[in-house]
Amino acid sequence: MASNDEQDEVYLHWSAYCSLYSGKTRSYLIKKGLAFTECNPGNARFFAEIFAQSGFFSIPILECPGGAIVQDTTAIIEHLEAAHPGPQMQPDDPVLRAVCWLIHNYGTEGLFKQAQHYRWNFPEENYAFVTDELARGMVPADQRGTPVAKAIAESFAAKKIAALPDIGVTDKTIPAIEQSTHKLFALLDAHFRLFPYILGGRPSVADCALMTALHAHLGRDPYPLRLMKETAPALHRWTETMNRAGIVDPELSDVAPEYFQGDGLPDTLLSFLKLICEDFGPELTATNDVYDNWLSNDPQRPSGALVSLESARALRQKIGAIEHKQQGIVVARDAWPDILIMHQIMSDIVEAMTPQDKAQFCDIMSRIGGNPIATMQLKRRLRRSGPSIVLA
Repeated sequence: MASNDEQDEVYLHWSAYCSLYSGKTRSYLIKKGLAFTECNPGNARFFAEIFAQSGFFSIPILECPGGAIVQDTTAIIEHLEAAHPGPQMQPDDPVLRAVCWLIHNYGTEGLFKQAQHYRWNFPEENYAFVTDELARGMVPADQRGTPVAKAIAESFAAKKIAALPDIGVTDKTIPAIEQSTHKLFALLDAHFRLFPYILGGRPSVADCALMTALHAHLGRDPYPLRLMKETAPALHRWTETMNRAGIVDPELSDVAPEYFQGDGLPDTLLSFLKLICEDFGPELTATNDVYDNWLSNDPQRPSGALVSLESARALRQKIGAIEHKQQGIVVARDAWPDILIMHQIMSDIVEAMTPQDKAQFCDIMSRIGGNPIATMQLKRRLRRSGPSIVLA
């Protein structure tokens, strides 16, 4: 639990508007109604104090009253949910809560390929904007606008572009990635014409997770922003709503500020969940298979062992390579345990359900092709140790 001081004081959100994951935590802080200010890594304190604690050049980072820091967007949300129970950002209904955390997993990691493809593979429209954003957000104020700032931004961009094949973005897979995105935009646009948030009339951690890719990359970079505005204007309106305090969307102010019930999910949400099961389910289960193989290679690993093929800590802990189908095309990419530790949250909710609720959840998942997700269990639990994922 947070200290008493943390209940009243102001948080510091180390972030940047061009940052993929900052969109998730920023929208959470806004919708949760917490007092916060923002700083980017160009601030002198970042390297002098924050980087010294974290060990990684990574944002977002939450600096709590008193100076403690929390890394990883899901860890930040879990910390703040424990510290500030209200206003509610998770449904009470256990079936809908499981759905909430499934969407949270998909939003946080399942759209990573789309985000990187649409940012880096349209340089004519995006490159100048993105590198300018990076230069303004990553370098000290006295270096902005200098050749040094430009070089830092272009070096960062080059690394991201070089890594695209590692995450499954290749000439072969781009048609699948774009088809997934077009379907996603259409489904979410249809939903947000009827409801202000993904789970009904009030925001949730699921909405915040969707802001991961749908804000900084797909909703701000010039090419995908134009695509979103032209093909999914209600979805774009939702991204604006998620960066505003309060829970009322003026276009949908007659929708009660309540979550759906697990036994009354609208067709628009079910259609979106079906896309998650089609696109993200195979990636999730393939990653779990690789995790099983990693475990079997050394079954006696102790609690606290780093879940990685490498012994050194890294921002992305590779546990192997996977192949999975997306829109009928085989995608090959590195396997990371991040989606597994987030699946564990949903799995724990399902395991704690009453038999009646579990049957209802499994029926929903069965109808949308989600049985592999609903029944998937990790052979060994995971936990976080600072920014790293380790064996429980």
